[in-house]
Amino acid sequence: MAAILCAALIVSLFEAPEFDDDPDVAVDQPETDDLYEDVIITPPGLGKLTTSIVDMHGQFVGIRCSTCHGAGDIGDPPAQYADELTEFHREMEFSHGDLACASCHATDDRDKLTLASGALLDYDDTMDLCAQCHSSEYKSYQHGAHGGMSGHWDRTQGERVRNHCVVCHDPHEPAFPQVTPADPPRDRFFGTQ
Repeated sequence: MAAILCAALIVSLFEAPEFDDDPDVAVDQPETDDLYEDVIITPPGLGKLTTSIVDMHGQFVGIRCSTCHGAGDIGDPPAQYADELTEFHREMEFSHGDLACASCHATDDRDKLTLASGALLDYDDTMDLCAQCHSSEYKSYQHGAHGGMSGHWDRTQGERVRNHCVVCHDPHEPAFPQVTPADPPRDRFFGTQ
């Protein structure tokens, strides 16, 4: 009797599972309406230049680029590279490869960015601009390995919160600064590592 049960068990292990090929059968997947949001933390004032003027709440006032770079600009043509700046933006650090300003900033509408294709982009969509050159980092970002993520991996359980690229990286000087890692944990009884 034991030999028959053992043989039946072995045969059942090697049998292929049966799948229903009916396309109308629902697969147990959550619908996109059932998923919590993917919240992206975006710094306030993205696309604005912070001034030294303080509003009634004690916050520094930011102005849009078009405030100074209007459609009717006259005089010298705009600078193409940071070393050509003579008056404004001189206090900023620029170290983003050999990129010209117009590689990212739209020349006809200073309140927009421009993709390599020439398509205009709002400052809120800056990550799309970053992704066209930094695709491996963006792919890691999409999978949660880059950019700092908190909340829920399973978005049916709660929202997932992630940082925008410019929370950690200055777009004009994006290299992450050198940091000293924290000391490893110590055993509270023996004081060893």
